[in-house]
Amino acid sequence: MSNSTKLTSKFFTFSLWLLTAFSGSVLVIYAYLGTFSRHLADDYCAIDFLLTDFPTALWVNYMNVSDRFSNFMLITLSEAIGPWTVSVLPALMLSLWIFGIAWLMFESSRFSGHAWDKLLIVTLTLLLVFLALLQAPNRFQILYWRSSMSAHFAPLVFMPYLAISILRSVAAAEKKPTAFWVYPLLFLASFILGGFSEPTVLVMISLLALGIFCAWLWMKSPARKTALTLLTVSLVGETLALAVMAISPAHSFRLSNAVPPSIPVAFMRAFDYGFEFILNSFRTLPLPTLFTVLIPFLIFYGLYVVPAATLNSDQRKRIYLLLVAIPILSYLLIVASFLPSVYGQSFPVERARFTGQLCLVAGLMIEAALLGSLAAQFKARIPFKLVASLLLMLSSLYLLRAVWLAVTDVPIYRQRAEWWDEREVMIYQAIEQGHTDLVVQQFDGVDGVKEMDVSENHWVNRCAAKYYGINSIRAYPDVMFP
Repeated sequence: MSNSTKLTSKFFTFSLWLLTAFSGSVLVIYAYLGTFSRHLADDYCAIDFLLTDFPTALWVNYMNVSDRFSNFMLITLSEAIGPWTVSVLPALMLSLWIFGIAWLMFESSRFSGHAWDKLLIVTLTLLLVFLALLQAPNRFQILYWRSSMSAHFAPLVFMPYLAISILRSVAAAEKKPTAFWVYPLLFLASFILGGFSEPTVLVMISLLALGIFCAWLWMKSPARKTALTLLTVSLVGETLALAVMAISPAHSFRLSNAVPPSIPVAFMRAFDYGFEFILNSFRTLPLPTLFTVLIPFLIFYGLYVVPAATLNSDQRKRIYLLLVAIPILSYLLIVASFLPSVYGQSFPVERARFTGQLCLVAGLMIEAALLGSLAAQFKARIPFKLVASLLLMLSSLYLLRAVWLAVTDVPIYRQRAEWWDEREVMIYQAIEQGHTDLVVQQFDGVDGVKEMDVSENHWVNRCAAKYYGINSIRAYPDVMFP
């Protein structure tokens, strides 16, 4: 290897470290902002479920409040451990998600026979998580509001671990038969994972069905039967979870007595809304979209630039096939994630669009990586790998800008948490003095999440009164107690 080639490789590695450092820094700040999370809106209602035994509470919730059952388990566990867990969950879930995606990339690359470098895996993982959260329709509701996070973010956190368990079991089946206990455990895990929310369970069902098709069509190894069985068991678990949610009497509460559209109409609207969502994302988030495409393109261009790595004809054919398949798959997954909201509420609310946003970001990154790998096969005298490295370094400045913007949110989040803590101290002081009908300081709602109302009969106030164990509570601006 010549000195110039070594220097170019060092520049490329350094550019990956820059991307890793800056995207990781943004995510650290996002996690830190989560420490300022406090109870909001539905969070207060969790106390109802701690006043009785868990099976009864789960049944009452399923029959009267929500068809989702796994997010209820997470919320109840959090509240049972202690109210302080509201401030811990965002950082914990974000860390679990990052670790799970990185682990899944490692297992997937090893399973395919092309183990990736650890630095590359970490860089791609942090970029995916950063870009998805950067473009989240409502990052506050997704990460920092427990009631929403438990339904729309938590299942995405646990999905990689389900995929890892399947991959590792299939790989192990090459050497020895899969233990019988793996199948019921996988079924149970899939069923629980499917019970978090309808958008994510439909995405998982779609991915598992695709996995079964691919394993049936292309796998030739002795583990083919094991792979098909594992994927089918998981698919059955997810489908059962969807069925359990579909027949819940609580739908009447969520639909507010509205008449849902017919299934064909719902599908047509979901396809239409999915297309509108993609166009709107490109139109309203041009810079994030640009870097979602540009950075993976440059990374894989640098990895596969001739003569460092030459793709054979079979590899090129697979890339051409994927270039066509990935956009279609991403679009169909977005449609699948939109379908439950279209059936129940028309266009999905912001928090329900995050799964679709993740599918879009992941699809764009994969498509760009494939294009970069192909573009790298064209021979040229210009040292394009060095150019790609320099462009990656310049792109990292966009991530540095995101670090600065995230830092500017810290004082705002900290101040609100301090006000909330002061208000709660005064609430408990008033309760100790024998007051049971309280008037407290009102705060503005946060990113569409309702705070306490002036009316004691508002549902948030009723839940808050139960949470504090008092008769009633009202909130007014600039008023603490009468």
